[in-house]
Amino acid sequence: MADHAMTEATPGGVPALPPDEENEALIDARKTFVITAISALLFCGAALAIILGLGM
Repeated sequence: MADHAMTEATPGGVPALPPDEENEALIDARKTFVITAISALLFCGAALAIILGLGM
């Protein structure tokens, strides 16, 4: 039934994760969040400027 299941332990175990300051995935996520937040603020500012400009 479970002939294909792994029953042996991996030699050396699971490698340790790097600290947060060196974790490339977290660094990329931070950069992406900052870029997204700045883009959203610029978009909202442009939309507000257009709305106020057309209202006058």
